[in-house]
Amino acid sequence: MSQAQNLHIEAMQKAADAFAAQRSGNYHEYLQLTKEAFEKEKEAAWLLFHKTKAEPTRSVLFRSAAQLAFNCGKMREAEQLISAALAGNPPLEILRELRLLYREVLDTFELAA
Repeated sequence: MSQAQNLHIEAMQKAADAFAAQRSGNYHEYLQLTKEAFEKEKEAAWLLFHKTKAEPTRSVLFRSAAQLAFNCGKMREAEQLISAALAGNPPLEILRELRLLYREVLDTFELAA
């Protein structure tokens, strides 16, 4: 199993634990676990940045990392990860999801301004 795959599996376990914490009302634990999941998923995604033949895995990892960044309030990093995903050749469905997430990020920036 590749390093990116291992990091992704670890990230998804952290994310699952984070959502369990959120459902139980523990926001502090949710945020901490989401940040940990984000860091692992971001690392996995960047390992594939130059591997454009690794689509759709490449763009899925970037989309997932961007969503986790958004979930823990790291809007600028979410925006950068979306841009990195778009620098490849994501399949149409992932492209749509990236565009929707980008709109959410922009809306959040506007609300903060």
